[in-house]
Amino acid sequence: MTAEIRLAALCDHALVGQDGKVSLMGIFRNISVSGLPAQHPRMFVVAILGLDVGAHTVRVRLLRPDGQQAMPNPPEISVHAVAGQDVNVIVELNNMSFTSYGTHQFDLEVDGSSIGGLPVAIVQMQQQQQGRRTN
Repeated sequence: MTAEIRLAALCDHALVGQDGKVSLMGIFRNISVSGLPAQHPRMFVVAILGLDVGAHTVRVRLLRPDGQQAMPNPPEISVHAVAGQDVNVIVELNNMSFTSYGTHQFDLEVDGSSIGGLPVAIVQMQQQQQGRRTN
């Protein structure tokens, strides 16, 4: 099996136009939270993959910094690759819960084999210093 990640990103919104082009808005790699546990209301994991022709199963797993699974039921998508065309994978994740700080990893699997990952750092928001404002 040949599987290649041509592009992977986390973003606030993603869509595929009628022409098959993927549009991404609000690409990020860090999520700042005031404390744990924390929830991120909405994000998209987007991958453009080069795959062998035929049917494939793509799974997106989230791993905590300790390597343990963070999503009990990782999304699984059935795709069909056509000769000469990349495969667009867009997964919307709502109310994602994070219970630890550090670099988490969205692991991309094709037909049960990991083909790469996409890191996201969960960091504690810095408190703004208290002080007098001047206008």
